Amino acid sequence: MKKKTVFIIIIAVVIVLMMITRCVGKKFDDLTGTKPTKIEDDSWLSISPEASVPEYSEMEALALFGKRLESQSVQSMILKIQAAKDDKRISGILLEPSFLQMSLPAMSELGLALDSFKESGKPVIAYGDFIQHGDYLLSIYADEVYMDPSASAGLMISGVSASFTFYKELFQKLGMKMHVIQAGEFKGAGEPYSQTSLSQGTKENIDAALKDRFDQIVNHVANRRGLTPDDVRAVYNLREDFILKASVAKEMKLIDHDKSRKELLADKLIDEERIVKMSDYTTTSKKTKLDGIALIYLEGEISSATGRGQSNISLTKIKRIIEDVKKDKRIKAAVVRVNSPGGSALESEYIYRELKELASQMPLVISMGGTAASGGYYISCASDYIIADEACLTGSIGVIMVLPEFAGAAQKVGLRSQTIKYGKYAGALNTLEPHSNELISSLKRNSVLTYDEFKSRVMEARNIDYNAINSIAEGRIFGAKDALALNLVDEIGGIGDAVAKVAELAEISNYEVKYFPKKYSFFDSLKDGDFLGLTLSDIIGLSKWDNEAMLMKRLENIDPYQWQYLCPVMVE
Repeated sequence: MKKKTVFIIIIAVVIVLMMITRCVGKKFDDLTGTKPTKIEDDSWLSISPEASVPEYSEMEALALFGKRLESQSVQSMILKIQAAKDDKRISGILLEPSFLQMSLPAMSELGLALDSFKESGKPVIAYGDFIQHGDYLLSIYADEVYMDPSASAGLMISGVSASFTFYKELFQKLGMKMHVIQAGEFKGAGEPYSQTSLSQGTKENIDAALKDRFDQIVNHVANRRGLTPDDVRAVYNLREDFILKASVAKEMKLIDHDKSRKELLADKLIDEERIVKMSDYTTTSKKTKLDGIALIYLEGEISSATGRGQSNISLTKIKRIIEDVKKDKRIKAAVVRVNSPGGSALESEYIYRELKELASQMPLVISMGGTAASGGYYISCASDYIIADEACLTGSIGVIMVLPEFAGAAQKVGLRSQTIKYGKYAGALNTLEPHSNELISSLKRNSVLTYDEFKSRVMEARNIDYNAINSIAEGRIFGAKDALALNLVDEIGGIGDAVAKVAELAEISNYEVKYFPKKYSFFDSLKDGDFLGLTLSDIIGLSKWDNEAMLMKRLENIDPYQWQYLCPVMVE
């Protein structure tokens, strides 16, 4: 039986179980017999973030066949670290990241929680065998870093990069063409479709942003490991081998011990049976009558999607969140955490309006995460106060549209198109016929109007003069320090700083933070036709996916026929 078919069957079985549970009126936990894990004294909390970890998970934990399944998120880990700090049963934290993909700002928030935990006098010990770059940047928040001495283990710290795939020549060979219409000289998001390399201005702009990010990483490693920035740069730029053995990493003072995990447990007198998994360590929030501050996480691309998908920001989602915030009469202020490269221009405008209205009803502060650029910056302009993380990439004020044309490809395979029309622009978007110069000229004029609207939002929010906006806009990308100097943001700091600022604006001192979007259950996702961010049609179609479909998915990063406020770079 094919793996895809097995996957579909598993989903179907889970759906049936959930429906049965709903029908009999029992909690799913009761059906499966899940019970809280008993935690003994002298236990260690295991934190093992893997792969891509979002800042916030919108799904509730799921109990299945006696096991608690919980989506990892930075926010949930922070809450558990905070609880473990004062938990007398927990003696320390064992940190074991694996192939971790997490933005630097998110890692910084998690690191602050680990530093706070250590103030209790309890240790944080990190261990890894094949330690990737993200794993290492988190591990060095620990008091000590252990690494397996095996020759097949290793430390692989790489640096900062942004890769671009250019399709122009491929399109030419296939007889395809992608018209790129943009406003903003350095916008760059459409260059992979219309050029064979980045333009000089775009390249220089992105290079400056990457250098700023690299310098931050160098300083982070240097500060945490007691090295000089020059020592760390030498590791990144001058070392002979790509993968460092544990003994070499120890000699370079990048780690503390070249020992196995078993040796680590023996060194620290940790009982394997008393290592508590993060998913088994549950926290309970006490109901209070304190004033509330809403912390709203907006993460992903901006689109008109209507489902509950984790990785998108939409008007539908924003309306649902704001409605939930308003229902809680104790909430006196809000922080919106933005981590988005942007997306749909129109959806960005709609979201901006909703946030602007919320800001008129209560103090609202924006906290920018790893990327808050283009549409991500557009929606941030709904607030009068913006705080950006030191590692944030922002700006990218510009607009783009791509217009596919397949006339040449159609002719190659003997396909012809003929349109009979009434009206100047009737049939104008027929991809099997060449797009007229009149259409292209019209869209260029429209791009200027859309771009002007973007600039007007920024000028109004940031009190920037008309004569100064073009030197800041044009699609340029900025690191947080440059953004601060240009008055695109008010302050450099993290979520804690944003919460403290909005509390000051709301004139409240005793408060609790409440998290949004409200978590939804597995059953809610099925009811809405949305399973873990996939629609039911997506699930049914999983078995039909093939390489061609995956290629087309790759080419759909920019939706055609739509104005896009989209940042051209994703940093690794």
